[in-house]
Amino acid sequence: MADKATSINPAMLRWARVQAGYATVAPVAARLKRAEAEIEAWESGAEFPTWRQLERLARELYHRPTALFFLPDPPEEGTPAAEFRRLPESALADLEPDTWLAVRQARARQWDLEELSQFADVSEKQIVRDFSPGVTPDGVDDLTGAARRYLGIDIDEQLGWASADDALDNWRDAVQSAGVWVFKRSFKQGDVAGFCLSDSRHPVVYLNNGQPKSRQIFTLFHELAHLLFDFNHLERFDVDHYRDSLRGYDRGVEIACNRFAGEFLVPFGHFQQTVAVDVSSGVNDDLLAYLAGKYRVSREVVLRKCLDHKLVDQRFYNEKTEEWKRLYGDSSKGSGGGNYYATQVTYLGGKYTALAFRGYYRGAYDIDQLSDYLNVKASSVPGLEDWMNKRRAV
Repeated sequence: MADKATSINPAMLRWARVQAGYATVAPVAARLKRAEAEIEAWESGAEFPTWRQLERLARELYHRPTALFFLPDPPEEGTPAAEFRRLPESALADLEPDTWLAVRQARARQWDLEELSQFADVSEKQIVRDFSPGVTPDGVDDLTGAARRYLGIDIDEQLGWASADDALDNWRDAVQSAGVWVFKRSFKQGDVAGFCLSDSRHPVVYLNNGQPKSRQIFTLFHELAHLLFDFNHLERFDVDHYRDSLRGYDRGVEIACNRFAGEFLVPFGHFQQTVAVDVSSGVNDDLLAYLAGKYRVSREVVLRKCLDHKLVDQRFYNEKTEEWKRLYGDSSKGSGGGNYYATQVTYLGGKYTALAFRGYYRGAYDIDQLSDYLNVKASSVPGLEDWMNKRRAV
């Protein structure tokens, strides 16, 4: 009979399960192919898992170090409900464990940045620090123009970018140069567009890398706006099921953040001049695709702009967005593969990756600590370093 982990604290099993986003033992039992009653017995202390079962719980389901289950009491730690306290319960009730994990990892990333920042000068530009005091939903149009000037990218430069990929890279660099760290992740919960977590020194935005680049761009600026309003926020693609639950100031902020992202990416004055020439034959799929390509944004952003300026009615807007949603759902099953090192740098960003290597080169920590910062195995660090050096040489 396999040895049992009889010295663990059973209460920690339940705490780790709930913190991981599993409201009941049912999905845990299914993953381990055990009876639900057996998992409940582990959590009550009536029975104990084997060491192998404990390691699977820690590594595969709860994403915790095994040592945690021997603690007398749980560590202090937030939950998505606490992190996103200004969102209604309906927006968080169906979050999957992978999304909960992403939020926890984002907070850990902020702690990493606090440690790593001692090896490099912190950006003098801090858009959240410089803009947040006094920002109100009523002043969102003025805020948008000021934020674009702060980032230092005018409309002519934006229109000169070669593709949506190029645009996302440039916008990401600009936002990070203004003191906001931008990370990517492929969310298993496909309707999560991204989220942001505020912080006095290291605010972060996470984007769903499984979405089109043009959609990621909108999410980036939607979440940036929430940071300027000093809001932690998690964006879902279909917000209709909870938007009506928002009231007062919180509802005003959500509307203002949408307006901020749309106006930032497609400035009213320039759009007005453009459509004065191009809309003569009416708003149709060809025009929407053309304008989306011109501004390097999604068709939804352009369509919303047309709705705001009464070039289309609400019925047309609803029909097109539903059509695009169905089409994207049919085509979004991407294939795996790709270059492992390129993917890691895409997720972390070149700026963060270089920062982590900088401390390592200075002898501040060893390769094991570096691998933790980079979220890779220590054996993968040399390959990642080689890939980055080759990219610089191109």
